[in-house]
Amino acid sequence: MVKNKMKYFLHFLLLYWFIISSIFAQIKLDVNTIPAKVSVNLDGINIGSTPIRNERITPGVHKFEIKKKGYAPLTYDLLVNPAQAIELDFFLNPIYECKFKTEEEGLIFELNGEHQWDAKVVRLRLEAGNHLLRVFKIGQIIDEQTIIVDQPQKYNYFLKKPLNLD
Repeated sequence: MVKNKMKYFLHFLLLYWFIISSIFAQIKLDVNTIPAKVSVNLDGINIGSTPIRNERITPGVHKFEIKKKGYAPLTYDLLVNPAQAIELDFFLNPIYECKFKTEEEGLIFELNGEHQWDAKVVRLRLEAGNHLLRVFKIGQIIDEQTIIVDQPQKYNYFLKKPLNLD
């Protein structure tokens, strides 16, 4: 009987040790970014600028917020399991100043289903990448095209006109 109690007690201690070590375990964290010198917040607390080496993190759910002026901010949720080390690599997309211009009348422009305008000139700060431009006239889509933003740029919009057959 004493032997069985001792066996259960040892199992309990082992389980207790495993749970406690999992909860309070400190895991090595490295964070790299392109570009470098990016501000990193972990669970709302600034842990420095990249590259970050030998930071410590506990198992569980954590939220990373990565920001640098001139780049699109990034938010990343991570479930950390007990491990020896975690290395995270992030690439931030630059933001470019873009200008849209048209001489056409009565058009409404929509970019990515978010930004809408009817002015002849508009300036937008856009993340590098592909963007969907839709053009409306009297509530109907009259044009749709993908715009590739990879530098500050000026876009001149002209309505597509049918070819004349002479």
